[in-house]
Amino acid sequence: MYTDTSFDQFIRESAALKRNRIGIGITYPDGAIVQSLQDALAFCDVIPFGVKVTGLEGVITGSPEKSLATAIATGEVDAIVRGQAVATTMREELCQQFGYTMDSIRDLGVVKDNLNRIFIPCGIAHSQGWSVEQKADLIRLAVPFAKKLGLPVKIGVTSGARPEDMAPIPYIIENYNDANRLVALLQDEFPIKHYNIDIDKAIADGCSILVFANGMVGNHVLRSLVFLGQIRIYGGIVAGIDPLVVESFRSSSGFTDYLEFTNALANLNNP
Repeated sequence: MYTDTSFDQFIRESAALKRNRIGIGITYPDGAIVQSLQDALAFCDVIPFGVKVTGLEGVITGSPEKSLATAIATGEVDAIVRGQAVATTMREELCQQFGYTMDSIRDLGVVKDNLNRIFIPCGIAHSQGWSVEQKADLIRLAVPFAKKLGLPVKIGVTSGARPEDMAPIPYIIENYNDANRLVALLQDEFPIKHYNIDIDKAIADGCSILVFANGMVGNHVLRSLVFLGQIRIYGGIVAGIDPLVVESFRSSSGFTDYLEFTNALANLNNP
């Protein structure tokens, strides 16, 4: 596992290999947002969809979600970052353009903690990762993605409690039992372990893929850590579909990192 700045160097070098056209939804460009988009011009062609952005040629539209989906379907852009577009609407438009269903879509994140440890959290969308089968599906998508990023495949599964502290609450018991069933299901395919509630031990153990009890828990943990400044998020990957789509928090103060990561992934997908 990366434990220093080498992952950042890997992303920078991958992003520098070739410029790609990357669309991004922009609806309220304050000064910091505009500067972040202009900074990204150092390594990719940034095309904002939504409102006019100073210094950039973009697409002015009242429906950036539809325009982004159309642009990547027609090859006008090589990849898209959600930016300030509405997530559900954009996904619905992508499904319409490519013939997917919303059930086809899976979300994976790529983050770095304050000790420079890189890992992929999942599920991180509210509707995902609620069953053993859904978690297994996320893991099977996360494994090749981890390999593409040069991460070792080691999976940490977390649940709501340690066995000695188990409260007689059905939700907690179900999460705990599901974690054990997940490990039993996949232990012949991947290195995988149930770490109970101990996220810290899973990461300290070198787990590159961290599985939460469900997508609501994962989303809240991820958002809390990002906005409290405890981890850096490179981007959320919309997996399970072919076009390269990177998720971002709408309330982000800038999008340079997301755009660099997206350009790097575009180059890794098409070396």
